[in-house]
Amino acid sequence: MNISDKLTQQKLLEILVSSYIKGQENKNIQTIEILEDMKQKFLSIMNTNR
Repeated sequence: MNISDKLTQQKLLEILVSSYIKGQENKNIQTIEILEDMKQKFLSIMNTNR
């Protein structure tokens, strides 16, 4: 299954905005934490409604 089949433009925007806000709210957060959070959200999308 292609990621574009499940990841809508709106969902991608939500993930990106969420990550941006998380980075702005917590100045001590490491990049790896934000990337891991994004990865989990992408995997969650890919694993729903198989």
